[in-house]
Amino acid sequence: MPDYREEPFDTRAAYQTAVDLVLSRASKEICIFDPDLKALELDSRSRADAIGAFLAAGRDRNLRIVLHDPDYLTRYSARLSALRKRYSHCFQFRQTPEPLRGIADCFVLADGASGAIRFHADHFRGKLLLDRPLVIHDWQQRFEELWIESTPCTSATQLGL
Repeated sequence: MPDYREEPFDTRAAYQTAVDLVLSRASKEICIFDPDLKALELDSRSRADAIGAFLAAGRDRNLRIVLHDPDYLTRYSARLSALRKRYSHCFQFRQTPEPLRGIADCFVLADGASGAIRFHADHFRGKLLLDRPLVIHDWQQRFEELWIESTPCTSATQLGL
């Protein structure tokens, strides 16, 4: 029987717990929409290890991220960048076009069934949804629309002199 839940959160710690729960539910795909990835702490050792384990578990795994600004990713996310290099066949980033950069909510979705949703990127108020595919459906559709409108960013290899 599925462990379906819907719980509000309003602190950084509760948000981080919600993200960990959602990531642990992923078996095929993780979709993330976030302004810059700072609050997600994807580059922490534990999160990078969890993402690495997810991607290593099968060639059919997929991680897609849409963000407004890739600067934090390219400057401060060495672990995530290393994972992107290693799993470039299933790990993609896209950047929203300028007209969409005012969108302020953010979310992490797993397999179109679970999600951690923040209503505004400046606050940690949101909700955790586990095994709620009907509720997640609209968020997944929103992600797909953002994905189509966005353009690829951040190369898997660093260029420089």
